[in-house]
Amino acid sequence: MHIYLTEIYTNARNKFIHYAIALACLYVLVSIDNNIISPSRIVLTMISRIYKNAYFDASHRLLHYNGKCANLHGHRWKVEVWVRGSANKVTGILVDYNLIRETIEQYDHQVILNEQDPMVLCLEKFQHVITTPGDPTSEVLADIIRERINQECKTTGLDAVVVKIRVWESPTCFAEITDEVS
Repeated sequence: MHIYLTEIYTNARNKFIHYAIALACLYVLVSIDNNIISPSRIVLTMISRIYKNAYFDASHRLLHYNGKCANLHGHRWKVEVWVRGSANKVTGILVDYNLIRETIEQYDHQVILNEQDPMVLCLEKFQHVITTPGDPTSEVLADIIRERINQECKTTGLDAVVVKIRVWESPTCFAEITDEVS
């Protein structure tokens, strides 16, 4: 159902709002970039945005790196996720925070290695190993986690997408991916 500006104006007038104020407000809303009223006089769906952070402990190593990070070592990873879309009209929820948390927690207490790392075959004899295409850097993990959350949203029929994600490898280092629409 679309509500047109004339209906909004009529409702405002009938509720004793001074017509000049109502017209001024409508003019401002139509003339600026907003997500309430479009220039075609149709009320648009509100865009929601949520933020969630979660932590996981995991080890990794960088197979193609010369330095300490070429050795198996662990981190307390922090992941920050920003999601944008349209909230469910019944529940008012954009994305359940638990969906984001559960996606991130899949990495908790895991070993994350490059799929080409020879250490994968050794460790898989004793425990599950998460493999990545390329070295499991913060950048690679940010992209993988973002894609998993986006896929889960799509699979469950949610109108939501990750627009920004940060994966912190330490309190002073993070990788960020942004998909903001300009």
